[in-house]
Amino acid sequence: MSEREEVILRGLPISKGIGIGFPMFFSNDDTQIFEGCVPKKEIEEEISRYRSALEKSRKDVERLQKVSLRDGPQEIVAILGTHLEMMQDPLLTAVIEEKIRASQQTIETVFYYLIEEYKQRFNILQDTYFQERVRDIVDVSRRILNHLRPLEKMQLGEMPHNSIILAQELVPSETIEANATVVSGFVTAVGGVTSHAAIIARAKGIPYVANIDIRMLRRIDLQSLIVDGSQGLIIINPNRQSLKRYAEIKRGAGEKIKLLRSEKHLKGETIDGYEIRIFANLENTKEVELLNKSGASGVGLFRSEYLFLSKRKFPTEEEQFQIYKKMARSLKGAPLVVRVFDVGGDKKIEMFPEEQDAKYFLGIGNELNPALGCRAVRFLLRYPEILETQLRALTRASRYGDIHVLVPLVSDVSELRQVREIFNKVREDLRKSGEKIAKDIPLGCMVEVPSIALMCDAIVKEADFLSIGMNDLVQYVLAVDRSNPHTSDLYFSTHPSILRLIRMLVASANEAHKPLKICGECTVDPMMIPLLIGLGIREFSVAARHVPFVKHIVRKWRILEACRLAEGALEYGSAHELKDYLAQAAAELNPKLD
Repeated sequence: MSEREEVILRGLPISKGIGIGFPMFFSNDDTQIFEGCVPKKEIEEEISRYRSALEKSRKDVERLQKVSLRDGPQEIVAILGTHLEMMQDPLLTAVIEEKIRASQQTIETVFYYLIEEYKQRFNILQDTYFQERVRDIVDVSRRILNHLRPLEKMQLGEMPHNSIILAQELVPSETIEANATVVSGFVTAVGGVTSHAAIIARAKGIPYVANIDIRMLRRIDLQSLIVDGSQGLIIINPNRQSLKRYAEIKRGAGEKIKLLRSEKHLKGETIDGYEIRIFANLENTKEVELLNKSGASGVGLFRSEYLFLSKRKFPTEEEQFQIYKKMARSLKGAPLVVRVFDVGGDKKIEMFPEEQDAKYFLGIGNELNPALGCRAVRFLLRYPEILETQLRALTRASRYGDIHVLVPLVSDVSELRQVREIFNKVREDLRKSGEKIAKDIPLGCMVEVPSIALMCDAIVKEADFLSIGMNDLVQYVLAVDRSNPHTSDLYFSTHPSILRLIRMLVASANEAHKPLKICGECTVDPMMIPLLIGLGIREFSVAARHVPFVKHIVRKWRILEACRLAEGALEYGSAHELKDYLAQAAAELNPKLD
C-alpha cells in the first residue's frame, strides 16, 4: 500500500454519518494482572480497598448518568443504569469478598479471574444479548480495576478536535465519554450493530465503522481519514476531490438532522392526509422517556424477557406489577404492548443447578436447533406458572393505562386459545378478589411463523390484534440465518414471498376489523416504508430513535403513489429482480427519500 495514496477500505456500517479528521489510536488493553497473596491479618484491609474502588466506580457512573440525564440521549442513561445495577449484583459484592477471604489472594487477582470465568460462561452463548452482557462486564470490571491500580492514559473525553478514534474495540463507558463536538468518528476491528457502544455512537451522532484491520493501519503513514458510516467505508489519506465531496455530504446531513428534530411533533401523515401510526420498541423500562422526545404514538413492543435476562431470575408478580404500572402511568393513556416472556431457545442462560430458576432450563437441555426449539409461547405453556404470574401482574397494572398483551412465536391457533384460557381465568380470579382491573385487555398474536401467516384467516378470529415480527418471519420463510455470514446474502426482507404474505395478512386483518402493526429492522428502510404502506400497513413499531425518521418519510408520500409502488413490486417472482426494481424506483424517487 502506497503511504500517501488514497485507499478505500470497506467495513461494517455501525453508525451513519460522515466523519472527516485525523487518526488517533486508542488502546484499552490494560488487563495485565500480577498475582499475589495477602497475609490473613490484612484480608479485611484488602476488602476495604475493594469496596473503596467499587464506590469510586459507582460515583463515576452516577456522574456520567447525571450529565446524560441533563444533556444526552435516554439510550445512554439506560445503559449506565444497567452498569449501576451490575455494581450492586452479588457477583461484584458478596461473591468477590468471600473469594478474597477464602483464597487470601489480592483483590486484583480474585477479581480478574472471576470476571474471566463469567466471560467464558457467557461467551458460550450465541445470543447477541449475552455477548453484549460480556462487554458490560468487561467495561464495569475495567473501571473498578483502574481504581485499584490507577494508570496514566488518555481518555476519549480528552481527544483533540476532529479526532478519528482507531481502536481494537470500544466499550460503553469509553464511548459515553467521547465528546461528539471533537470526536469525528470511530473505527474498530471488533464491533456489532446492536452493541452498547454502537447504540451510544448512534445516539451521539458519531459515525462508526467496524471490521477494519487496526493493526494494519498502525503500519502505514496516516495523515487524514474519512469515515463513511452510512456505506461502511474508510478512506485513508483522501485526495482533494474526496474531501470536497464528503464535506458537502456532511453539510447536507447536518441540515437533515435539524429538520427531523424540528418535525418530531408532527403526525406520521401522508401528503393526502392518511395517518400512519408510529410506535416505539423498548427493551428497557428506562427507555419510556424516549417516547416523549421521539413523538411516538405509544409502545408497540416491550420485550419483557429482558426483565428476566438482566437479573438471571424471573421477577415476582409484585416486581412485575410495579414495573408495568410505572410504564403505563408514564405513557399517559398511550398504548403499552407487552410481549410476554420470549425466553428459551437462543435466550437461555447457562445456570448453576442451585440457582432459583435453573430448573426451567435444565429440563430442556441443550437443543440442536434452539431457534426451532422450546422458546416463547412453547416454553410458557410448558411452565404455565411463569405465564400466569406475568398475566396477573399485567392485569393488575391494566387499570393504570392502555395495556395490550402480545404472544410470541405462535405456530398454531390452539396455542393462542390456551393462553386466552389462562388469561380469562386470571382476570376472573382477580375480579372475584376485589382487584380493580381494566374492562378489556387486548390479547394479540405475533406473526413470526409461516404456519400462522398462512392461516391468518383463522388467527384473526382468535386474536384481538396482530403484530408481524419481520426479523423472524423472513428468517423462517426463507430458511436463512441472518447472522450467518455465509447465508446473509440470501436474506431479503423484500422477497416476493414475504410481500405476498404481508398482503394476505393485511386482507384478513381488514376483513375482521383487527389492528395490524409491523416491527423489525427493515421497517426503517426509506424504500421499505412506502412499500409497506402500499401493501396496507398503517401501524409501524420501530426503535424510538427511528420514529422521527419514519414519520419524515411517511410525510413525503401519497397513498396512491405507495400503492403503485407495491403493485409493481408484486409483479416480480425473483428476489433479485425485485431488488433491482426497488433500486430503480428509489433512484427515480430520490428526492422523496432524502
